[in-house]
Amino acid sequence: MAPEPISTADSRSSSHEKAHDGHIEELEKGGLSSPDERVVVTELTETEQKATIRKIDLRLLPILGLMYSISLVDRTNLGLAMVAGMETDLGLDVGDRYTVIVMVFFVAYIVFEIPSNLILPKAGAANWLAFLGGSFGAILIGMGFTKSWGAMAVCRALLGIMEGGFLPGCTYLISCWYTRFEVGKRLAGFWILSVLASGFSNIFAYVLTLLKGKQGLNGWSWIFIVEGAITCAVCLLGWFIILDFPSKSGNFLTPVQKKFALDRLDADRGDAVEDEITLRKILHHLKDWKLYIWAFNLMSSTLPGYAYAYFLPIILKQGMGFSTSKSQLMSAPPYILAAFITFASGWLSDRYRIRGPVIAVHQILTAVGMLITAFAKNTGARYFGAFLGIGFLQYCVPAVLTFQANNITSHSKRAVASATCIIGGGVGGIIASVAFMASESPDYHTGIWTTMGISIASCVLIAIMDVYFYFRNKKARAGVVLNEGMTNWYYTP
Repeated sequence: MAPEPISTADSRSSSHEKAHDGHIEELEKGGLSSPDERVVVTELTETEQKATIRKIDLRLLPILGLMYSISLVDRTNLGLAMVAGMETDLGLDVGDRYTVIVMVFFVAYIVFEIPSNLILPKAGAANWLAFLGGSFGAILIGMGFTKSWGAMAVCRALLGIMEGGFLPGCTYLISCWYTRFEVGKRLAGFWILSVLASGFSNIFAYVLTLLKGKQGLNGWSWIFIVEGAITCAVCLLGWFIILDFPSKSGNFLTPVQKKFALDRLDADRGDAVEDEITLRKILHHLKDWKLYIWAFNLMSSTLPGYAYAYFLPIILKQGMGFSTSKSQLMSAPPYILAAFITFASGWLSDRYRIRGPVIAVHQILTAVGMLITAFAKNTGARYFGAFLGIGFLQYCVPAVLTFQANNITSHSKRAVASATCIIGGGVGGIIASVAFMASESPDYHTGIWTTMGISIASCVLIAIMDVYFYFRNKKARAGVVLNEGMTNWYYTP
């Protein structure tokens, strides 16, 4: 059984009930079964309501998507730099040095996830996310001037500290602006920018390597320096654009629009206004076993993602015999397919209000793609495996984040849950750096089978959680229990 909410849940329920006083009506249909049965009473026409939501979309999603896509490129361009001369210049072909500089990033990344999400509401979303982005941009520039593998390891650890709070912060902020069955396609749209950036970053990296010799720097140095400078510029722009939480959105919305935005969130889950984050609440939320299943689900999603990002250029070059330039350019096309699949799956998942089974299908197809990449006998089949694996993989991350966001309430729990979930993603990066051993290049059999086993375990855990949700919702409809301390609120399978 899920732990019962502490007394602060009463304030959420009170806020939820207060919102219904004159603002939200519940239709009598023999018991509520979905948020659609709670109608927000507003002065806005239906057209004006849609225009308000589009206004939020255009202000919030593009800048966050752009900033995160650049941070993801910064994080995953190590494999591209390796084949562009960094391996030789820094002596990364000695022992496990490459594995170390991959792994130290994720150790720091994991440690600073939760602290960062706790700082964000106090510092303000725009201030904190822009600070993090500008910081890891500056660190990336510094990476371009490193002369030893030890200095690169230190830079990678600092990069992990600053990037650790960025994705949970973005997820936290987006989930606070949208209802449960709107957030899926919004997170998918936010993620699509990062998917496309990941693909085209390979081409961009190849172009930057052509600067080899300029100012006495090798091509890999220019990858870090130019991408770091772009990161700093974009994140400075983000400081002027990013919205804060709905209750603190300033003059961006008119009073009527702001009231509509808050009322619809209260109708959906009763947490439009932030509750105070305290140590007691944090410790209470961390007792919820569901948070750790979502973290495992995300770990099993990011593991193959980082594996492809860090090792696909190496597989294409050493395993399939392509040149350095072709291995970089051929890393891009699978991400274009992934963008289409991500959008389609996000739309369908919101449309039919189902999360877990869709994630499981994507994870299995990703694992199959990796098996084909590893064990197929000809180059064409192995490259097809990369298309299959990357194509179905990319939706898994926003899908798991949506699965988690749909099944929690209160801002304090949202802050803790998004951070713990993405800690699982960082663990996936550590496993990728250890399981995909340099000594097994370019086949990486240990990494492939590790990914396969973790993907199967993730699917089993999704099935267990969905069965739990089914019986818990059944009890909630019968009035036996309250889900997340709220009446007429049901988990999303």
